[in-house]
Amino acid sequence: MTNELVNGRSAPRWLTPVWVRLNDGSPEAVHGPGEALEKLMFRWPSRRGRHYRSARSSCLAAMKRQMAEDLAREAFIRASLEAKLLD
Repeated sequence: MTNELVNGRSAPRWLTPVWVRLNDGSPEAVHGPGEALEKLMFRWPSRRGRHYRSARSSCLAAMKRQMAEDLAREAFIRASLEAKLLD
């Protein structure tokens, strides 16, 4: 998903990646809303609360260029904190 085009343009990326620890606990860099959405949908732990739902919708909106990428990044960070995936 990270190399896909969105409306004929390259997928949005964040200036600073968000580092999370999924599955095996190794740190992984998430570079934009497309990668974040992929992690949220397919690799996220079972701890899912309101910040998780907000991050999913925010990242999808950022991919469609309907929301600023920075707002989606903030939502992803809140979801990561909620799931205890940040150091």
